[in-house]
Amino acid sequence: MESLITIVVIVSVVFLVLNLSGDPIRMMASPTASEEEVAELRAAFGFDKPLVLRYGDFLAQISRLRFGDSINTRQPALRMVLQRMPATLLLSFFSLALATILGIPLGMLAAVRRGKAADTAAVLVSMVGQAMPVFWIALLLIFVFGVMIPILPPSGYGTFAHLVLPGISIAIFLLAGIVRVTRASMLEVLQQPFVTVVRSKGLEERLVLFKHVLRNASIPVLTQLTLQMRFVIGGSVVVESVFGWPGVGQLLAQAAYGRDYPVVIAATFFIALFILAFSMILDLAYGLVDPRVRIWH
Repeated sequence: MESLITIVVIVSVVFLVLNLSGDPIRMMASPTASEEEVAELRAAFGFDKPLVLRYGDFLAQISRLRFGDSINTRQPALRMVLQRMPATLLLSFFSLALATILGIPLGMLAAVRRGKAADTAAVLVSMVGQAMPVFWIALLLIFVFGVMIPILPPSGYGTFAHLVLPGISIAIFLLAGIVRVTRASMLEVLQQPFVTVVRSKGLEERLVLFKHVLRNASIPVLTQLTLQMRFVIGGSVVVESVFGWPGVGQLLAQAAYGRDYPVVIAATFFIALFILAFSMILDLAYGLVDPRVRIWH
């Protein structure tokens, strides 16, 4: 129920912002169009009704997953978003998986080697990655690997090579947060008495770290992954636009610039739905990682 309310609030805010930001009908109409032609066009898209009535119609349509047709292309907004969704999901999961695979071991290494060169290097990577804007990382990667050393395509979609640069652009920023949280959580668990007891039993250090320490330190890491996924979707708007990646982020940016209300609403709705679904999956993962944490009984 809370997730449903969250989605309604998000799309309602977007609806109000878009409706108060300007008149899309004037943008669609020809500069030489008469007032009668503009009025007919406004009536065809329902913009002749008061805002309150339009909002009521909007909620009724959303409840049936009907978002109307794009103002600019006259195609169903729902179909346009669903066509772009696979590309965005591919980029999102690739970048998050890459950041997780690299970030957790780096955070563990920094915690185990606290105060040493490895720890300093991991903290430095975390600080630099968090400080650099995603669009700047994307442009830098394009310049280095697409222009100076042209080994990867700077834009496009269709092969794994096209996925590398945009995926790394997002993963670098995600990596910083994952390393920082993993390191802090590992350091906290390493100071617990049970770690000393486990080590006194003669277990290998590798088993101690992965089976006992990492498992007990994983809840903050999972929480960080949930927060990172929200950034992945938000960051995809910038990254997809820079790399010409045909995902929902690029579509949303184009629709927002053209005040294409139906497409913006549809894209926002499915982005919010995806983030909430991912959060629910990680909530279930809490109980699997730590039996003391249960969201069901």
